[in-house]
Amino acid sequence: MIRTLIFGAIAGYVGKKLYDEGKLTEFKDDLVGRYNQVRGDLSSRTSSSSSSSLSGSDMSPAVTPTAPRQTPSSSPLVS
Repeated sequence: MIRTLIFGAIAGYVGKKLYDEGKLTEFKDDLVGRYNQVRGDLSSRTSSSSSSSLSGSDMSPAVTPTAPRQTPSSSPLVS
């Protein structure tokens, strides 16, 4: 358990440093791009399936994407 806490603290510290230096923007931009692509694909599938008539056995439940989480900016842990 102590190892888990130490690893978590180190990962948090390194992650905060990378975030403050702006090195995580590529990762965020990649995730946002993939999310928007999937959302567009889902909306095009939904619009095409709603325009065609489906039998009861071919209908699948509609999946709605969730909005990406946005964390509020926090004050630095280490000054």
